[in-house]
Parts: sequence; C-alpha cells; structure tokens
Amino acid sequence: MLDQELLARLDQWHEENQHKRIVQEIQGLPEEVREEYEVQGRLGRAWNNLGKYRQALEVLEGVREAGEKDDRWWSRMGFAYYQLERYDIAREHFLRAMELNPENQDAKSFLVWLGLRANGTGEGNGWKTEAAEKPRPQAVRKLNTGEYRTEGPRPAKPKTGGQSNGWEQKKAPAPAKPRAGGNGNDWEGRGWEGTALLETLLFGVLRFPVKEGLFETLPIPLRGRTRMVDLYIWEDLAQPDRWEAITAMLNAIPEMYQKARARFEAEQETNQVIAFFLRDQMAEMDEDALTGALGVERREEVTPERFLDALEPRGITLAPTKDGGMDCTFDFSLDPAVTDQLLAIRFGQDREICDISHES
Repeated sequence: MLDQELLARLDQWHEENQHKRIVQEIQGLPEEVREEYEVQGRLGRAWNNLGKYRQALEVLEGVREAGEKDDRWWSRMGFAYYQLERYDIAREHFLRAMELNPENQDAKSFLVWLGLRANGTGEGNGWKTEAAEKPRPQAVRKLNTGEYRTEGPRPAKPKTGGQSNGWEQKKAPAPAKPRAGGNGNDWEGRGWEGTALLETLLFGVLRFPVKEGLFETLPIPLRGRTRMVDLYIWEDLAQPDRWEAITAMLNAIPEMYQKARARFEAEQETNQVIAFFLRDQMAEMDEDALTGALGVERREEVTPERFLDALEPRGITLAPTKDGGMDCTFDFSLDPAVTDQLLAIRFGQDREICDISHES
C-alpha cells in the first residue's frame, strides 16, 4: 500500500516551492514505490514547476494508462505542451481535463488563454472558440490555483483589518482581453460607455472593460532595463471621472518605485516588517533557490543589501479605498519561480508610502 505520509510530504514541499527536493526524494525511492502512479504524477508536476517540460512529458507518458481517467494527468500534460508552445495539443489536453472534472481551475484558466470560453449550453465539451489570439506562455504567471507554483505573485488586493483600506477581497478578472468583431466582446468604438481609455506615458493607450478591470502583463523600464510586471486595475475603478487620477498614478510608477527602494535601504534594520521579511527569506528559502536568485555560491554570502538589491516589482495594483480615493500597491519579490513571499508597498493617492506589509 502506498505510503500516504510520503505523498503528504511531497505535497508539502510542493507548497513550499521545493521542487528540486521532490525530484531528489522520488529518485531515491525503491523502484516499486517510485513507479506508483501518484508518485510519478508528483514527479511530473515537479519537473513542470522546474521548467523541465520534456522531462515532465516523459514521466507522465509513462503512466498514461493510469492517468486516462484523471483530470490532473491531462492538466499536467497540457501545461507542459503549453509551455513548449504546442498550443493545439495543449488545448485538447485541457479540454479532456474539463470533461473529467469541470471544476479543474488550471484547465479552465488555460482554455481562456487559448481562446476558448464556456458556451453555457451543455453541448459537446461545454466550450466554444472565440476570436483567435496567439496565446502567450507568460500567461501562466497569472494563475494561482496551486497546481503550478511557478507563477508570479497575485495582484495585491486590499485586506480587512490592520492597516489596510478596509475593502473585502474580490475575485480577479479573467485574463481574457477585449476583442473586436461584434461578438459581444467588442469594446471598440463605443465612446466611454463600458470602456476605460487611458493615455499613459509608460504603456501608451490602455483600453479595457470598466466592469472587468485590467489584468495585463506589461513591460516597464526600471533601473536601466525593461521588466515584465503584472498590472492590475481594480474592476469598476476606471470610471470617466477617475481617468485623470489613474493616468497620473500610472505615470508616477517610476517615481514611486524609487521611493520604495529608498525606503528599503533606509529602513532595512529599523522597520519591523522589512527586517522580518529579510530574516525570514534569508533563513527559510531553499539554499539552491536563494543562492541562484542572488548569483552567489553559499548562503553565507547573502547579505540584506544584496537581497534587497535583487527585489523587483512583480505586480502593481490600483484599487479603490473606502473613503472614495484609490491606492497603488507594488508587490516586490525575488524570482517568483523560487519564492511566493512578497514585500508589498502601498502608496496613497498622493503617491506617498502609507503601508508596508509582508504577504504571500
């Protein structure tokens, strides 16, 4: 009988982003245990999260017969094919996963990025094709369903209590982008009604449905290089009377970024949140992940200054505040592939820092 404690241990390491450790543990198991379906499934998942998609496919193909009725197997295969840009094959695997389990959130999210959406009719597989749009591999970084841990941090959302702005968490909008063509998703040519239109210095023109908000991965030039950052504008925030204020906030991103970095450097020892974040990450992160992210050979070479220098914004969120204003939160972290811990810096509408928190 398969050891449930082993599976629980592997799943715990998965939650902790210790995918290399999972591979090492499984490779050291006796062959009769290593070849069990549930163990091989976790090995395939670990290879996926380490970016070794061909190894993942090889492992999962080895247990195809056992996986035929398991939606997780189809999702894991689809994930690997998606990352290898074999989108047609990935689509078929995710569709099969949805047939087996309509609640499979990973498959559902990827199908949206692959240009499909639920048709609501119950006919066929329950999905129909939308206007074609080439899927982007980085779309996976917007997922936070638990199966894949290589995603970047979720957009920071206001929380209840403490120093937050008192807003309840909401579900992030689906990452599908508005399309033209008169198919019900046509937000073009309709004036401001239903559509936000922001002309920004950093991003050019941003056009998106007000009721859904904006959730887009965009390039931002910071410290002499361009970084891809998830930009999230809260649903229903971008009403016409706020366009000017939102645009001003977006245009001030470089200025706020510099203020955040200056605060890190000035308060790395005196600010309890920053100091705890540094101690926690420097002590608890897997050594290989930590040293690899910072470009050093040993944990002993990691200093607070080196760690802070490596922090970069992975997500920027504009959200409403309880008093009718809005704020802007920067999620700073190391490479999301090695840690999901965030140092969140919140700016008020005056573009001054009003809160610092440690999140995951």
